[in-house]
Amino acid sequence: MISRFHQAILDLRKDADLGAELFRRMNAVYGTVLPGMNVKAKDVEGGVYFVIGPEPQLAAWKSIKESRCARRPRVPPLPRDFWM
Repeated sequence: MISRFHQAILDLRKDADLGAELFRRMNAVYGTVLPGMNVKAKDVEGGVYFVIGPEPQLAAWKSIKESRCARRPRVPPLPRDFWM
């Protein structure tokens, strides 16, 4: 089963339309994990989103979200040791 999977992945290299097909599917797939990309966060059942970044970037993101959303975004700080 593993060999067939690996071979199927390698066979995809021969598909001239692979790039276009992946690009066509990208928004629908990424939209379920990236807030605001193609799918509204409220439409993803059980979705919990968070962002990680330096404080200036988080402040800019919060400002953008506040100007575009009816509900104010909750942006609780995470402990510094959350990431490596």
